[in-house]
Amino acid sequence: MGGRDESNDVKRNTRTYNDKEEEEEETEGLIRFTDVGPHSVRLEWGDPDTAANGQHKFQIEWKNEEKDYTKTTHENHFEIKQLSPGTSYNIRVVAIEEKKSFSASVSTVIPAPENFEYVSEDATTVKLNWTPPQKMDPNLYKFQVIMYKNEEKTESVTAKSNEKNILMDNLLPATEYKATINVILNNGKQSEPAILIIHTKPLPPENIQIKNDATSVYLKWIDPIIDDKIPHRFRVIWRSESNAMESFTDKAEVNVSSLKPGTEYSFSVCTVVELNGTKLESTPVKITHSTSINMESVLRDLGLQHYLKNKLTLKSVLEIRKPLDKGQNADSFTSLPWLFLRKLMMVNSSARKCASKCSSKIREQKCINTVQTSAGFYEDQKGINPLDLITALFHCADPFLQQEMALKMSLCQFSVPLLLPNCDTKECTLMLWALRDITKQFRSRGLEENSIVRTDLPLVSFVRLGKNNLSKSQCLNKLLSNSQQNHDTFIHWNCLNANIPRKISNGLVEMSWYLPNGKETIDIFKEPVAFANLRGDVSLFQVQFAFLCQTSSAVFLFCDDLDSHQTFLGSLQYRSKLVLVCATNDPTSRNNLKHSLAQMKLKTYSVIIKDGYMNEDEFVNTLQKTVAEMLADSTKLSIEKMSKIAPNLRILVDENDAMCQKSKKMADRITIDIEDILEYKTRQLPLQGKLCKEISKMEKEMCRLRKANKQNIEHYKSELKSKIEHLRKEQGSNSIRDAVSLFISGLYCSPNEQLYFLKWMKINLDSLTRKHLSRLEEQYRDACKNHTDDKERLRDLDNQISSSSLGVQHFMRELSQLYESAHFQGDWKNINLKKLPEMCAQLMLNGFPLELIDGDASNIPLTWIGDVLTALNNLTAPHNRIRVVTVLGVQSTGKSTLLNTMFGIQFAVSSGRCTRGAFMLLIGVSEEFRSELQCDYILVIDTEGLKSPELEKLADSYEHDNELATLVVGLSDITIVNIAMENATEMKDTLQIVVHAFLRMTEVGKRPCCHFAHQNTADVAVREKTLRERISFFQQLDIMTQAAAKMEKRGTNKKFTDILEYNIEGNNWYIPGLWLGVPPMAPVSTGYSEEVSKFKNGILDILKKSKFPAQDFMVFKEWIRSLWKAVQFESFIFSFRNSLVAEAYSKLCAEFNTWEWAFKKHMIDWYTKSETKITNMGVMSVQSTNVLNIDRLLAALKCEASYELEKEGKKLLDIIQQYFEREEEHAHLVENHKEDFLNSARGLQRETETEIRNKLENAVLIQKGIEKVELIKQKQRDTMREKVLNLIQDCRNRTNTLSDSELNEEFEKIWIDIVKQNSFTALPRQDVVKETYSLLHNNLEMKGGAVREMLSNVTSLDQCGTKPFFVTTVKMNLLTRISKSLLPAERNKKHRLIQLTCEKIIFQSETFITNKTEPKSDYNSADIQELLCFIDKNLESCKDPQISPEIEAALKIHICGIAARAFQKMHDDYIQRTDPLKSLEKFKEQWLADFKDLYYQRDQCQSKAEMCAIKCFGPAVMEYIQKRLGPDIVDEMLTGERGLNFCTRSFFQCSLLKQLLQDEDFNNILKYVHNYEKFVTDWISEKIIQHFSEKGALLKLEMKHLNVIINKIKEAVENAEIKEDICSFVTNVFKSLNKELVTPTDTLNATLALYNSNPAEFIDCFKSSLDKMHKCLEDQLRVERNVRDKLTKLKVNRPQEVLFSRVFGCGKKCPFCSAPCEAGGKKHTNHFVSIHRPQGIGYYSWIETNKLVPDICSSSVASDVSFRHKDTGYQWYPYKEYRQIYPDWWIQPDTSIQATDFWKYIFAKYNTQFAKKYNLKPADIPYDWYRITLHQANKCLEDTFKRR
Repeated sequence: MGGRDESNDVKRNTRTYNDKEEEEEETEGLIRFTDVGPHSVRLEWGDPDTAANGQHKFQIEWKNEEKDYTKTTHENHFEIKQLSPGTSYNIRVVAIEEKKSFSASVSTVIPAPENFEYVSEDATTVKLNWTPPQKMDPNLYKFQVIMYKNEEKTESVTAKSNEKNILMDNLLPATEYKATINVILNNGKQSEPAILIIHTKPLPPENIQIKNDATSVYLKWIDPIIDDKIPHRFRVIWRSESNAMESFTDKAEVNVSSLKPGTEYSFSVCTVVELNGTKLESTPVKITHSTSINMESVLRDLGLQHYLKNKLTLKSVLEIRKPLDKGQNADSFTSLPWLFLRKLMMVNSSARKCASKCSSKIREQKCINTVQTSAGFYEDQKGINPLDLITALFHCADPFLQQEMALKMSLCQFSVPLLLPNCDTKECTLMLWALRDITKQFRSRGLEENSIVRTDLPLVSFVRLGKNNLSKSQCLNKLLSNSQQNHDTFIHWNCLNANIPRKISNGLVEMSWYLPNGKETIDIFKEPVAFANLRGDVSLFQVQFAFLCQTSSAVFLFCDDLDSHQTFLGSLQYRSKLVLVCATNDPTSRNNLKHSLAQMKLKTYSVIIKDGYMNEDEFVNTLQKTVAEMLADSTKLSIEKMSKIAPNLRILVDENDAMCQKSKKMADRITIDIEDILEYKTRQLPLQGKLCKEISKMEKEMCRLRKANKQNIEHYKSELKSKIEHLRKEQGSNSIRDAVSLFISGLYCSPNEQLYFLKWMKINLDSLTRKHLSRLEEQYRDACKNHTDDKERLRDLDNQISSSSLGVQHFMRELSQLYESAHFQGDWKNINLKKLPEMCAQLMLNGFPLELIDGDASNIPLTWIGDVLTALNNLTAPHNRIRVVTVLGVQSTGKSTLLNTMFGIQFAVSSGRCTRGAFMLLIGVSEEFRSELQCDYILVIDTEGLKSPELEKLADSYEHDNELATLVVGLSDITIVNIAMENATEMKDTLQIVVHAFLRMTEVGKRPCCHFAHQNTADVAVREKTLRERISFFQQLDIMTQAAAKMEKRGTNKKFTDILEYNIEGNNWYIPGLWLGVPPMAPVSTGYSEEVSKFKNGILDILKKSKFPAQDFMVFKEWIRSLWKAVQFESFIFSFRNSLVAEAYSKLCAEFNTWEWAFKKHMIDWYTKSETKITNMGVMSVQSTNVLNIDRLLAALKCEASYELEKEGKKLLDIIQQYFEREEEHAHLVENHKEDFLNSARGLQRETETEIRNKLENAVLIQKGIEKVELIKQKQRDTMREKVLNLIQDCRNRTNTLSDSELNEEFEKIWIDIVKQNSFTALPRQDVVKETYSLLHNNLEMKGGAVREMLSNVTSLDQCGTKPFFVTTVKMNLLTRISKSLLPAERNKKHRLIQLTCEKIIFQSETFITNKTEPKSDYNSADIQELLCFIDKNLESCKDPQISPEIEAALKIHICGIAARAFQKMHDDYIQRTDPLKSLEKFKEQWLADFKDLYYQRDQCQSKAEMCAIKCFGPAVMEYIQKRLGPDIVDEMLTGERGLNFCTRSFFQCSLLKQLLQDEDFNNILKYVHNYEKFVTDWISEKIIQHFSEKGALLKLEMKHLNVIINKIKEAVENAEIKEDICSFVTNVFKSLNKELVTPTDTLNATLALYNSNPAEFIDCFKSSLDKMHKCLEDQLRVERNVRDKLTKLKVNRPQEVLFSRVFGCGKKCPFCSAPCEAGGKKHTNHFVSIHRPQGIGYYSWIETNKLVPDICSSSVASDVSFRHKDTGYQWYPYKEYRQIYPDWWIQPDTSIQATDFWKYIFAKYNTQFAKKYNLKPADIPYDWYRITLHQANKCLEDTFKRR
C-alpha cells in the first residue's frame, strides 16, 4: 500500500526543497507541479510574470535511476513526457542568465484499472470485469481484488496483468458487497483502488406449477427466502406475440387473467428484494404455456360476445348497411361475421371465402419469399377457419336467424350443421328447427317436394380417425359432384383459410344431400341420399360418432395409421355398415396396412385403399360405387326421426324448446283437421271468399258505372251504395270461426312465441298445400292422359289448383276483412280486433310481410292497411321515413327471387304458387347509414306477375295488369322492371303496361325512378354486345310512350325521357342466370348474386342522391288510398285525386297568393307616392311656368316603374323557383304546375306594368287639364293680393278709423271690381250623352237592320237604363223566331239563361263605370270605348246561351244609358270643381278676415299657424290616411284565422259554402249560383265590415298612419329652410313631403297670401298647432265610426276589390255545373273544381220530362253516359271524352259517395224552390240524398277542403 499517497509525497518533497531554498537565499522561485500523471508531469516556477517577455532562458534537467535528460525553454513552465508510472524523478531548473537553480523530486502516479463492473451469474456468484491500464508493461504489475461485507474483508484474490475478469463465488444471495481492485507493481507500489458496490441476486422461485383455462392462468411456486424478516416480493411477466404485461405479488402465487384463449404465453417469475434502496431481482424462472380455447374468446375476437346471450335476430342482420368497398374484404375480425352474413343473405356462394383479414399484399410477399411447405406460409397469418365462423354465428343467432342461415346455405349448396358442438359444455345440439325451413325438390320415381327434415333418406357418414393423407371433405365434394360440375359443398384443407386450426368447430357434424333430377346421364345416384361429415378426430367425439352409427346406413372411416388406433377400433360398436378408407404411399405401407387389418379382424363392409397406383377419378368412382351398392339395402331415416334418438345419447334438440313446442301445439290445433283446402277456406275463412270479391266488384262499379246503361247515374250510384252496405252487413253477420279465433290467440302472446307460432303455421300450411296440390296435379295429369273431351272436368281441376293455396296470408287476410267489417259497422265485439293493426305493425317491424293487395279479390282493404300504417308511424316516430322499392314483371321471371336475393328476405309465397296480389315488407336502415340514405326504412313491394296465364283468360286481364302496375309505380321511389330476355313478346307487353303506369304518375306529380333488370344474360361481354339492343330497346320505349300518351290523351310527341329520368347505361342491369348448373344440385350462381349486389348498391346510390324527401308512413298511407281510388276508375289521369298532392297544391297557392300580394302591395305603395308626386308637380309647374317638368317627371317615373317591376318580378320568379327546389312541402308533387305559376307571375308583372303606365299617364293628363285653370287662379290670387294691400294702405291713410261695416263696404267694392275686371271663363261643357250615342252607333252599325232600327228609336240615351233590364221586352219578332225553334220548356229555360247572362254583364259594367267615375278627373271619350270593348269581351266568353244581335244591342243601349248619365255627371262635377270664380269665392271670407286683421294690425301668428295646420295640412293628412288604408285592410284580412278564408281559392270556396249552409237562405244560394261575382264582392265587403267594426280595428289602422305622417311633418318642419316668406316656408315643407302629401295650393295661397309676420315666430306657433291638429284629427276619426261609410269613401286601393281579384281567379266555370274554377294563379293551363254540383242547380233539365237534372258531372265523367251541347254541335258525346271538347278542364271523378254530400243536401232541401224559380219540375232525387244531415254536409266540406 506504499504508493497509495504518491501525490502527497510529491507535494511534501517540493515543500521541503523550497524551504531549503529559502534558507540558502531569500529569492523567489518555487517549483510548482500543476499536474502529475502516470506518464507525464507539468511544472512551473518563479514569478509567473517574469518570463512573460521571453528574455530569460531556463534549462530543465531530470533523471531517474538510469538516465539524465536536459531541455531548455524561455517560458517559466514545462511539461515532461514519456515518464514511467510509479517512478520517482529529481527535477532541476536552472536560470542561465541569473545562474540560479531550483530543484524538486516527484513520483508519477500508478493508474488504477478502468471500467470496473460486475455481472451477476446467479444468486451466489458474480463476475467482475475491468479494463487494464493503458501503456503499461504487463510484466511490471498485477491486480489485487478484495471483497468486503459490512466493511469486513471477506476475500482477497490476485490476478495476472493479462486477465480482465474474475469469478467470485460462494457469496450470500441478496447481499451487498464492496469490491476493490488496484494495480500492484513488481516493486510493491500500489495504485489508488477502484471501488465497486455489488448486490447479489436473490434466489429465484422454485418448482413453478401452472394451471390454466381459456382466459386465465394460475401460477404457484416455492418461496426461496425462508427468513420472514427479509422483505421481498415476486415479479411476474407474461408475453404473447403481440404484447407483454407484468404484475407484482407478495405471495408465492398469482392468478393472471384477461388472457387471450388459445394463445401461447411465456411466463417468467423472479424474486424482488429491496436492499438499501436498491431493487434486486433474481434470475427469472420461465415457463411457456398455451391458454385453452372457449366459445367466448372466439366470439370476442369476432365482436360477437354480446350475442351469446342476447341473440342476433334476422331483423338486425337484414338491416340496410353501408355498402362495402369494391374489394369487399373485411378490415377487422369484428366485421367478418357481418360480411359473411351479408353475402349469405344474398345467397352468394363466395360467402365462406371472406373469413380472413389477411391483406393481399402480405400474402403476395409471403408467396414470393416462401419456398418451403405451406405450414410456414400461414405462421403469421391472422384469420379464422370458416367453420369456426359458421359455428360461432349459429351459436349467436336466434332460432329464426338460424333457420334463414341454414336455408341460404342450402341454396348455396353449402353443407349445413346437423350437430352443433359447444366447446365449453362439451355438449352438442341437433339442429332440427334450424333445418326445418329447407324444402327440396327432386325427381327419382316421380317429382317430389318436401321439407328436408320430414323426408326419409339414407344417411352416409364420413369420419376421420387420427391424421390422414386424404381430405375426407374433399373426397365428399368429389363424390357429390359430376364430372362437369365440381362444387365445394364441404369446406376442406385447400379452401381459403380452412388450413387455419379450428378452435370451436371440432365435433361439428355437417350435412348435405345428393338429390337426383331424373336424368340418367347426369345423376350420380338414382335415389336421394344424405351425407354427414364429422369434423375432428372421431376418437375425441364419441357422442357424435355414436349418433352417426345409430342413424347412418353406412359410415366411411378414414384412417391411415391402424396400429396406433387399435384400441379404439377394437372397441367400436356400430349397427351401420362400416367402410374403411386408407391411403398409402408405397407397397410396403400397403402390405403393412393389410397385415394390420388381418390382425384386427374388423367387421367392415368394404375396405378402400388408395395407393400411388389409384388416381383421383378411380378413387372417386370407387367411393360412388360403394355408396350406390350400400343404398340398395339401406335404412331411411328423416331428421325428425333422428330427433327421437338424440336425447338417448344426451344430445340436445333445438326444437325441444318449451316455447317452440307450445307454439307448435297451437298451430297444430288449427291445421290438424285440414283435409280439403277449398272446403276448409269456405268454412273457416268465409269473409275473403265470394262476399269479399262481390264487394270489391261493386266498389269498382261504383267508380266506373259501366252497367248503368240508361239509368240515372245518381240513382244507380245510390243503388250500388245500398248493395255494398247490404254485403257489408252480411259479411259482418258471420261469427269469428274457431280457426281464426285460435289464430288470433296465437298472435296475442309473447313476441318470440308469436314468431314461433307464425313459423309453425307456415310450415304446416305449406306442407298441406304441397300434398293437396300434388294430388290435384296428379289427377290433372291423369285426366289429360285419358284423351277424353271432358273439358268441364279439366276446367274444374284447373280452378281447384288455382284456389288450393293456403298460407298464413289467408289467415291475415281474414283478419283484415274482420277488421274492415267491424270498422264499417262500428261494432267491436272482439276487443282483440281493435288491437290488430298495432300487432300487425309490430310484425312488420320484425320483418313479416303484409298483404297489400288481395291477390284473389284484387282489392285493397284501405281501412285495415291505413290503420296498420298509422300504427307503424306511431311505433317508429320520429324515425319513420321510408323509401319504397317495387318490382314489376311477367309471371315466373324471378321477381321475388330478385328481391329476396337483393335484400336477403323471404316473401310469403304459397308453396307451388306464384305471388298473387302484392306484399310489402319492411327493412330497417342501420343507424349510421340513415342520414346518408335519408330514410329509416326501405319498404319492399313484391307483386304478382303481369301477363299471368291464370288471368289471361279473363276479359279484363290487361286492365288488371294496368291497375297493378299503376298502383305500385305510384307508390314507389324506385321501380324495378324485371325482363326475361328470352321472350321478346312478353317483354313488349310488359313495357307497354309499365310505360302507361309511368306516364300516369308523371301527370299526377310523381316522377319515379325506373330500372330495367334483364335476366339470364350470361355473356361476359353482354354490355358491349347489347349496345345496339339497348338503343333499340330505348327506341321501343319511346314508341310505347307515344302510344300510351295517345291512349291516355296526353299528346303524341312524348318521349320516354319526358316521363322519367332514364340513362341508357345506368338504368339497365344485366343479370346472369340464377343457377350454376342443373338443379337440384346446382348452387345459386355467384355471378347472379354479385350482379344483384351491384344492382342493390346502385339503388342505394340513387336513394342517397335523391332530391325528394322520404315520405313517412302517413304520407304513404295517403298515397295508397288516393292511388287505389284512382285506379278503380278506368281513366286514371282524370280520376286521380291525392290529398297530399291537393295539400301541396293548396300550400303552393297560399304561398303564391302571399308572394303576389307582396308584389302588388309594393307596387301600390310605389304608385301612391308617385301619383302624389305628379299632383304636386302639376302645381309646381304652373307656379314655375316650366311645363316640361311634368313630362320629364312622367318619363322618369315610367323608367322607375319598369325598374321596380323588373326587380320585384325577378324576386317573385326567384321565390317560385326556390320553392320548387325545396325538399320539404312536397313541392315535387306539384312540379307540373310550376310553369303555370311562373306564367302567372310574368303575367302579373305585365298587367301591373300596363296598369301603372296607364294610371301615370292619366294622372299627368289630369294635371295638364287643370293647367289653364290653375294659371287663371294664380293670376286672380296675385291681383287680389295687390288690391287688398292697396286698400289697406288707402284706409290707413284716412284720418278716421273705419268700422267693421265700413271695412266690409270697402272690401266689397274691390271684390266687385276684381270680378268685373277679370275673365272667369270656365272649361267648356261637353255633351257626353251625344258622344256616347255616337260611339255606340259606330259599335253596332254592322249588326243588321233590326239593330239599326233599334238605335234610331233611341230618342235620348240618358233616358235608357233607368229601369231593370228584361230580355222579354226585346222586339217580338225575335221571340217569334225562338218560339218556332224551341219547345215551351226549352224556350223558358233559354230566356232564363239569357236573362241571367245579361244581368251578370250589367253588374260587371256598372262596376266598371263606378271605377272610372270615382277619381276626381274629367271625362274622356276613351272610357266609353273601353266600356264597349269590355261588354264585347264578356259577350264573346258567353257561349251558352248564345246572345242574338238584337239582345246585344238592347243590352248595350241599357248599359250606355247608365254610362252616359254617370260620365256626364262626372264631367259636370269637374267643371264646377275647377271653376276659377267659385274657387275665388270659396276663400272670400278668408280674404276679408285677413284684410281686417292687417288693417287693425292684429297679431295673426297663432291663428294663421292654426289655420295653416288645420286647413292646409289637415285635409292632406286625411287623404294620406285614406290612400294607405286599403293595403293595410287587406293585410289584416289575410292574417290569423280569417286569413285562411282568403289564402287560396279552394279555402275561399269552403268559407262561402259553409256560410251558405249556415244561413240556410235560398236567395243567397241562388245569388251564389247565378250572380257569383256580386255575391263574392258583397260577401267580402261584409266580412271586412264585420271585422273592422269590432274593437276599433279600423281606427287602429287610421291612428297608425296618422301618427306616422304627423311625425314626418314635424321632421320636415325641423329640416325646412327658414325664409322671409312664410308661404315659401310652408311650400318647402310640402315639397319635402311631395311623395306623401298633396299640396293644397288654393287653400295655402288664400291662407298665407296676406301674412308677412316673423317666420321664426310663425314656425313656433305652427309646431304647437300641429299637435292641436293631431288631436283634432284623432277626434274626427273617432267620431266617424261607420266602417261601411269609410269603406265606401275609399276611392283608391279598395280592399274588397283587391281581395276579390285574389280569390276570384280566372273566372272560368265548369261547363256542366257552372261551379267556379279554383286553380291557383291566373295563367293556369287547366281549370278544376273541388266540389261539383247537381246540374239542375245550374238550370239543366231533362228535355222529355222538363224535370231538373240531379246528375253530378263528377259522377257522369266516370260513367258511359253521354251529353250534348252547342259545343258538340248538339251531337251526343260520351262524358268520359269530355276533354276532347273542354281540353282545359279537369273534372275529378267522385272518389267517394260522400264527396258531394254538400250539394246533394242543398239540392234535396231546395229542390222544389229551384224548380219553381226556374219554372221547371222538381228533380227525381235519390232517396238517400234526403237522409244527408247538416252535419254530414258540413263534414263533406271539411274533408274535401281539409279544413277543420
